[in-house]
Amino acid sequence: MKVYEAVAQAMVSEGVTTVFGLMGDGNLKILPHLMTELDVAFYSSRHEAGAVAMADGYARVTDDVGVCTFTQGPGLTNAMTALVSAQRGRSPLVVLCGDTPTVVSGLPQDIDQRPILASGGIAVQELDFDDPVPGVVNAFRRARSERRPVALVLPTDLQEQECEYSDVPAANAPAGPRAPSADELALAAEAINQAERPVVIAGQGARLAGARDAIIELADRTGALLATSLLTKSWFDDHPFDLGIAGGFSSDRTRALIQDADCVVVFGASLNHFTSRGGTLFGSTATIVHCDVADDAAGRFTPVSHSVRGDARVIAQQLVAQLDARAGYRTAAVAAELAEPVELGDESEPDGADPRVISQVIDGALPRDRTLVIDAGHFVGFPSSAISVPDPTRFVSTMGFGSIGLGLGAAIGAAIARPDAVTVAAVGDGGLLMNLGEIDTAVRYGLRLLIVVYNDEAYGAELHFLRMLGLDEAASRFTVPPLEQLVQTIGADGCDVRSAQDLEALPSMLENLSRPLLLNCHVTQNVRAGWLEEAFQRAAH
Repeated sequence: MKVYEAVAQAMVSEGVTTVFGLMGDGNLKILPHLMTELDVAFYSSRHEAGAVAMADGYARVTDDVGVCTFTQGPGLTNAMTALVSAQRGRSPLVVLCGDTPTVVSGLPQDIDQRPILASGGIAVQELDFDDPVPGVVNAFRRARSERRPVALVLPTDLQEQECEYSDVPAANAPAGPRAPSADELALAAEAINQAERPVVIAGQGARLAGARDAIIELADRTGALLATSLLTKSWFDDHPFDLGIAGGFSSDRTRALIQDADCVVVFGASLNHFTSRGGTLFGSTATIVHCDVADDAAGRFTPVSHSVRGDARVIAQQLVAQLDARAGYRTAAVAAELAEPVELGDESEPDGADPRVISQVIDGALPRDRTLVIDAGHFVGFPSSAISVPDPTRFVSTMGFGSIGLGLGAAIGAAIARPDAVTVAAVGDGGLLMNLGEIDTAVRYGLRLLIVVYNDEAYGAELHFLRMLGLDEAASRFTVPPLEQLVQTIGADGCDVRSAQDLEALPSMLENLSRPLLLNCHVTQNVRAGWLEEAFQRAAH
């Protein structure tokens, strides 16, 4: 057996059925072998970053390892932005990265790839090319346990080498959930018992620990209001005391209620500048109890009063036994306030539609079986706040590295993972035009993909920053071609949207959706997202 055959067979033994990538000489042999000999589905992108983003979206929606592949040199450098974004999003990926032959130097694509991967926090799993199976299996185990991309670097000449195919090594018994120390737990319980207006914020770590029921029990016992980080969006949607997203994308109501809290209990959320709204979300006298399995999580971004290290579910369960039952923050006035719908906008701007209203109308038109993927940019707060999802695995954010242009690829991967659902790719005009070729990918595979373009004919974040600085904004503005017509030439459907009324037919269009549909939503430049304005104010000081 040759190395590339052994690597492919070991991947299949790990349960791989789907691979995303772009073919080059670095994967020229392994891809046909996977497809024809091992019946693995291969989805080809138009750019390496798109391939990684597709695997990233697939991994986040399935909660399993995504696999992507590309060739060496420029294949890797093209892919790096998406790889770093996946690493920041804690996506478990295995990356088959081609490499130039070990016996030839001076080739055009030759570059030292390991330092490039290391610079982005991408792990490299070394292989024994005489028996590559243990290394491949370990790459998958590391991707799952460390929740990060793990790369296999495959020189083209060594892929052709004859090798052994050993049995898949047995996995070590997984460690049980980490229990908190009694002392840390007691201090946290004392602080929570003293609170009159507690709020609980749950993040991705809590979701991965399966802590939802335990956290709700804790909140119900103490009378706490519930909120989530962005990545855990919609986790408590069906709870009457749910506040929604905490942080930069909070509604004014949510922000005010959290700022009035005298105790904030955080489970598995980093409290980074998005979740803490740059440190302005919490009142100056609030007690913050941070519960996380990572030793270095508490205080990394936001100062905390108490740290409890351990598994989120175990901590919540053990805390409940030490907490007093009370009404807490759940007064009649708060209940009445939360029962009122949040009004996000009125579409009164004359130069374009209000993006808040557009997002609300799209939310109402979508079937419940939907996945939402957001690109990065000024617009992201609008769909993140207004478009709900059935559970957090159906929400994918590609903002971890602050790069625009990754959302469409991630949406394609998510749509492949959930082919029966409608996948919404919320993108800006700048991010869409950066990787327009991936619409062809979506068309080729006949995906049920709704592409919502928040088209302000500008790089919106930069435009608003320039305005706030009193500088000429001309460099941030662009003339955008008629996107709805442009995508029709590729094979997608497209609609021009200039007001909420233009979306009246959307529900029926979604019922019959069988290929990508793009909504070219001309939104006003005069609605500035609150998260951006607050970020500017923090930077100014």
